[in-house]
Amino acid sequence: MNKSALCCAALALALACSDAGGVDPDAIDGQEKAAVQAALNTALASDSLYPYLALLVFPYIDRASQVVTGADTTRVVAVQLDIDVLVIDTTDTVPLVAQMSGVLAWNGFDATTQTVDTVVFLIGAGANTLPVNDSLRERFSPDTAGTGTGFVIHQTGPAAYAVWLARAGALHVTTASYGGIRNQAFGTLTLGVARGTVTGDAHVTAKLVPDSSTTVMTGQDFSGGVRALKMRITGKQ
Repeated sequence: MNKSALCCAALALALACSDAGGVDPDAIDGQEKAAVQAALNTALASDSLYPYLALLVFPYIDRASQVVTGADTTRVVAVQLDIDVLVIDTTDTVPLVAQMSGVLAWNGFDATTQTVDTVVFLIGAGANTLPVNDSLRERFSPDTAGTGTGFVIHQTGPAAYAVWLARAGALHVTTASYGGIRNQAFGTLTLGVARGTVTGDAHVTAKLVPDSSTTVMTGQDFSGGVRALKMRITGKQ
């Protein structure tokens, strides 16, 4: 299956119809977004699923809700991805179908050092049928309902990170509300993007990679609603 071509097409579409800009209290500063992506890119470089998510989703993320808990402010954005594509090669036509919901959260951005303190990325199966109620573990399959995984990333230096991989926990998406979808054609593919709000909660227990020598636990309640992005890719490739 030509997944690389699919992802490159999606990236081009993302750049073509992104609506970044404007005055918005939840807009992400470019330097802050770069710091978050650097943490994800470095810490998850060996994960087989992450490169596709990075190409399909992150070019669009330009808003993240500010969730305040005491003296702590955490940026939170939910993402939902729906892929229904026929992948055609010289011998066969294979459906590529996957639905995923995820939550990206971070805190502690330092504009001087261009670093973030902690990034949490949780992702589970399912997007179109709510509620999503996924248990978290070391690995998951996007086409297996009820499963999910996640990472906790702590930046220890300018380009140094400690990474913990989920062993237990849950991701709940209770409701989702989106505005009108924006469709953009790219050859035989159509990419639809909608922005809205998602409610739910998540918690994860994770162990240090690679030696499991330490365990961390964290959670996020976004029952009041956080910014969300939904993407649907259809067509033939």
